[in-house]
Amino acid sequence: MVLLDLTRATLRDGREHVVDFDTFTLGLQIRADDGHETYLAVRIIGSVPPNLMTIILRNVPGCEAEGWYPEYALPERELLPAEQAWSNIMDPRAAAEVLNEVD
Repeated sequence: MVLLDLTRATLRDGREHVVDFDTFTLGLQIRADDGHETYLAVRIIGSVPPNLMTIILRNVPGCEAEGWYPEYALPERELLPAEQAWSNIMDPRAAAEVLNEVD
């Protein structure tokens, strides 16, 4: 549910939305322009339990599990020390479905 909530929030305003867990912070940001690809970035900072990043990336709505690429910066800033980020292209139909779901 956390991934869906973050996805919906960033689809609505294009800003990065984050959630803090005990040992790490997870953030998502989606950039979509009419007629262009929908770009999604996932970033994490902190101590992540083993295999959690794989689980997160496989469950982001509308993104192919094998389509993730490591990033060296986010859309509006450089990465912080010990911060990791990945990007993928989001299916615009999936984005529309996420936005149309009832909170």
